Amino acid sequence: MESIKVCMVVKNQLWNDARVKKEAISLTEAGFNVTIIAETEEGCPTEETWKNIRILRPLKDSIRRNALREKVIDASAKENESLKSRIIKLLRRNRFRRFLTDLTRAFPWEYRLYKAALSTGADIFHANDLDTLFICAKAAGKTGAKLVYDSHELWLESSRYFIATSALDRFRYRITEKKFIPKTDAVIAVTPSRGEVMKEMYPSISKLVIIENSTDPIRELPESSYLRNRLAIPAGVPVILYQGVICPERGLDKLLEAASVLRDEKIAIVIIGHDAWQGTLHRMHSEMNLKNTVFLLPPVPSEALPEVTVSADAGLILFENTCLNHYYSLPNKLYEYMMAGLPVMASDFPEMARIINKHSCGILVDPSSPQEIAEGLKGFIRSPDEMRQMGIRGRKASLDKYNWPVEEKKLVDLYVELSL
Repeated sequence: MESIKVCMVVKNQLWNDARVKKEAISLTEAGFNVTIIAETEEGCPTEETWKNIRILRPLKDSIRRNALREKVIDASAKENESLKSRIIKLLRRNRFRRFLTDLTRAFPWEYRLYKAALSTGADIFHANDLDTLFICAKAAGKTGAKLVYDSHELWLESSRYFIATSALDRFRYRITEKKFIPKTDAVIAVTPSRGEVMKEMYPSISKLVIIENSTDPIRELPESSYLRNRLAIPAGVPVILYQGVICPERGLDKLLEAASVLRDEKIAIVIIGHDAWQGTLHRMHSEMNLKNTVFLLPPVPSEALPEVTVSADAGLILFENTCLNHYYSLPNKLYEYMMAGLPVMASDFPEMARIINKHSCGILVDPSSPQEIAEGLKGFIRSPDEMRQMGIRGRKASLDKYNWPVEEKKLVDLYVELSL
């Protein structure tokens, strides 16, 4: 397969995208020639080779535009009420100005991504999520290459689409998915339920493959006291971990409310991840004076995460039911917790409930109820033996069934089929 070139495009910084890196490594090890095109990252070159994978990072903005943007952010952040500062603040909040910025920033960057994709001479273009489908579809259409749409999310049924996406992008993403899904050679979904929803939305999908976000097997768990050592948590105090993006609708505000009634309990709740909430959770944490109960840590690269995960005693997933994308979610962290031997407290939604109920490896709660979350945490604290048994059952299921080699085979088989 060395002659088969694959170009994967992702509109994020690659360092923390475990799924894209796993897929690229699997295809490379299967003999495919893989290039990943990703967002620029501070301290990373615009081109490099990593694990025999070529990585291209086209500049998102010109040097002049980046410098201007920094000046604007700095001026608008100042407390002074000078005329210049007030004008800049008004312009930053102006919707029409933001619309023009989207036009003049997003489209040139997408064109650079498209040109980089074309330069790879790929036989198969792999679009990671809806925001790269147009780029890959146009490149595949121009060169006659195959097209794979890897839908990590139910994008059009996600909070990101409803809330965080501009009106212009909402319109073009709807059109893009509807227009190009019939032209794909395969669509990948991450859960059976999401796959069913996509098939209902687009009956013209020619081939649908479910490749879940399972993790690499860890045959021997490493001894790790990472969190206890980092945070000086005494032995005997259960460490309850949330790992993932810090943002709205992950139930983290409800978790803080639950923690506020557990001050007298021996418990350490650790939240580790990238802050995409502009400090909101950190401010809540400070205002509620939870520094002795809840600990907030910055993210670590996905390769370093297993050492962090195994140092905890239980894992949390508290997605809120704000959209179908959340309701049918089956996130990486569920399998990461299970592989690490942690019992899991998760939202009582279909996909997560299916796994947890089948293997009795955790408990399900209403993520909108701080009281129910608090009661679940108390149950963990007061039933350490049952916690350990849940963790053992989850780890066994993860090693037997829910691991990346199982999903990897589906991915490689698909690519071999597309290469024939």
